[in-house]
Amino acid sequence: ARYQIEGWRHDTETATCISNSPELCPGKRFTLTGHPSEALNREWQVVSSVLAGDQPQALHGSGGQGTTLDNHFEAIPADRTWRVPPQPKPSVDGPQSAIVTGPAGEEIFCDEHGRVRVRFHWDRYCPGNEDSSCWVRVSQAWAGAGFGNLAIPRVGQEVIVDFLNGDPDQPIIMGRTYHQDNRSPGSLPGTKTQMTIRSKTYKGSGFNELRFEDATDQEQVYIHAQKDMDTEVLNDRSTKVRHDHTESIGNNQRITVTTGQTVSVGTKKEGRHDQTITVANNRSITVRNDQTLKVTNDRMAGISHDDGLYVKNDRRVTVGGKQ
Repeated sequence: ARYQIEGWRHDTETATCISNSPELCPGKRFTLTGHPSEALNREWQVVSSVLAGDQPQALHGSGGQGTTLDNHFEAIPADRTWRVPPQPKPSVDGPQSAIVTGPAGEEIFCDEHGRVRVRFHWDRYCPGNEDSSCWVRVSQAWAGAGFGNLAIPRVGQEVIVDFLNGDPDQPIIMGRTYHQDNRSPGSLPGTKTQMTIRSKTYKGSGFNELRFEDATDQEQVYIHAQKDMDTEVLNDRSTKVRHDHTESIGNNQRITVTTGQTVSVGTKKEGRHDQTITVANNRSITVRNDQTLKVTNDRMAGISHDDGLYVKNDRRVTVGGKQ
């Protein structure tokens, strides 16, 4: 910063002089004496010089004239340091597209800040690896201290690189775009009514997906988990389905209820609503305290094989009609 200030102020105290001595060249120091202003009688340093000479005797018929030399130079006090005026820093006009790069065989390459390296299309000598460029910051949709959105551009993706205030030393990725090699999810224009958030399995062909279908009378929210899906609710959870609800489980299901559980099928004023439970193999019910079964109408039990009942204490059966 000090050098820049000295460069900007290099001409604040400058003497413009003329002499016939060719020795007063830039860098030469001399002492001025006999000037009416005593403050100027000091040592000076030449910083620029323009020589203009005339030698007429070199021309035919002008031999009677002598040689002249004019040295127009500028000087500054010798106790001051002369600096070259700082040149304006080159700027970049507008954003540019680039390709994210990384080591061979790597799909995601970033540092601890989520920055990536890129190769610009005009850089023909760029190796296209982990040393392609400086680390480039990535703009996210939401960024805070430990929270926000995070999506790291992957190797091979095309990104839009802009520069803060046009400074080439401050690149930042402002967006990403699809192209021939990076096609969008779905099959456009057939899926133009869908808004999709789809990831890609690291070094694999799977994906996780959240998709919104906005076609008229076909609206849908679709969630796809390539493997596991976990949901954690720290307080209440409420789900309301106004029509049918179907669950298909390919393996086991386990439900643990710490306190109570209530299952209601229909209400009186809604009329008759049945519940059917079909168990393809064994079924076991363990009640560690009392159990009460109340059937308002008939009850029928059909057993195709053996039937056993074990009562450790008393058993009472009351039949109001025939038995």
